[in-house]
Order: sequence, then C-alpha cells, then structure tokens
Amino acid sequence: MGIEGNETADELADAGANEGRMDDDRSAEPTISGIGTTARALANAATSDWWSRCLTGLSASYRKWGLGYSIAEPPELRLPRTLLHRLLAAPNGSWRLRAIP
Repeated sequence: MGIEGNETADELADAGANEGRMDDDRSAEPTISGIGTTARALANAATSDWWSRCLTGLSASYRKWGLGYSIAEPPELRLPRTLLHRLLAAPNGSWRLRAIP
C-alpha cells in the first residue's frame, strides 16, 4: 500500500543503519575541509599545551599576554576586490600600497 520502491529504500536504510558503513559508502571518508578543521584543532591544542607548560617560566610581562591572541587580517583586505586591485596597481613610486584616506 506504500509508495513503490519505498520498501526497498527502507530495507536498505535499515541495513545500513544496523550494519554500519557499507563498502560503497564515501560519506565516512575525510574531506579537505574536515582535514583542515582537524589540523587547526590539533595546532590549537598543541599551542595551548605549550603555553600552559611555559607559562610558569615566563616573566610577568609575557604572562599578561594570555593565549587568546589572534592574527587579524589587514583592513585593506576587507575592501572590494576591484578597489583593492586599483590601489595595488596604481603607480605610487614605491611599489607599496599607498595610504588609504
């Protein structure tokens, strides 16, 4: 009485849920994004561990820095790409990004 083919799909879904990963299942393979996320998490954990080990030997001026630093992008990179291109390509005599008013 159900939709034709739905019973087969239900059986396959139940088999996949009960048996775990099937041979042709690619969903469990790592992705580039997942690898990057894992690498960043491992790097953050290693940095945090290193900081906690070194914290006691640091002077007070270094200790007050804390670990929560972040590297921010320059504000120039937040400009629209067309404007950034014009600023970089504009002749200013020094091959550097000229001051943005």
